[in-house]
Amino acid sequence: MLLLAIDAGATKTVLRIATPSGDVLAESRGGPANIATSVEQAAKSMEGALRSAIQTAGLTEDMLHNGEVKWIAAAGAAGAEVGGRPEKLKALFPYLTIFDVRTDAYTSCLGAHGGADGAIVAIGTGSVGYAICGDRNHRVGGWGFPQSDEGGGARIGLAAVRHMLAASDGRIRESDLSVAVRHYLQELGLDPMTWSVGASATDFAALAPVVLRTAKNGCGAAARLLESAGKDIAGLLDALLKKDGFSEMKVVFTGGLATELLPWCPQAVRDKGVLCQGTSLDGAMKVAMQRACLT
Repeated sequence: MLLLAIDAGATKTVLRIATPSGDVLAESRGGPANIATSVEQAAKSMEGALRSAIQTAGLTEDMLHNGEVKWIAAAGAAGAEVGGRPEKLKALFPYLTIFDVRTDAYTSCLGAHGGADGAIVAIGTGSVGYAICGDRNHRVGGWGFPQSDEGGGARIGLAAVRHMLAASDGRIRESDLSVAVRHYLQELGLDPMTWSVGASATDFAALAPVVLRTAKNGCGAAARLLESAGKDIAGLLDALLKKDGFSEMKVVFTGGLATELLPWCPQAVRDKGVLCQGTSLDGAMKVAMQRACLT
């Protein structure tokens, strides 16, 4: 028996092969794997990472199909909350004895607290709050851009573009932020006035560092934008902890933007944070171990 843990994210895949006792045999990386966007692309990224890990571990690909090894797999997948997508993904991996597909929010929360109960607020391109209390789970936000994901990098970038467009039109005064956003896009050879048509969440999130840098240099417009994002995160956390039995939970702030944005959140939010004990990949491995114990 071998265990397979997968962190299937919107921008990359991370995969780990381990023994039932937890000894890591290999880790590898692959491409984007958001199953809400494309189950087929996600499967391709996972397959590539799996074959790379098998080679690194000194195993053979025959071991996937000859029935000699039971593969107990678990994935924390971006987009797994979309109905029917986990089932479609599982169908593309018939050689896995068990394939447990959870949301990446679930495995991130499980990993962040070392398998114990707790809550997370993930702040990256988007944002989501998630908590685990025994056999109960609670989720707030993270329903996609632009309709949700308040406080995340994409929403920050969108607000910055709106500010720049308004300044360019003469509807508001120019600021260091409007100048910085315009310059950033021009440096990429893009038209600042039309670039945002069809831009993705990832594209908008690339502007978040521009906002952060401009705010640190004293721009009031950028600071107000980040303070607004901080209030959005506070609202998300408040809604997450309001549920009965969840109010006293420890909270880990995760995601690529968490460290930079937390100083812009209210002090009450910052005071709730505790150290992270693990990753989404660690959480997926814990799920795989749990399933292996029941096999």
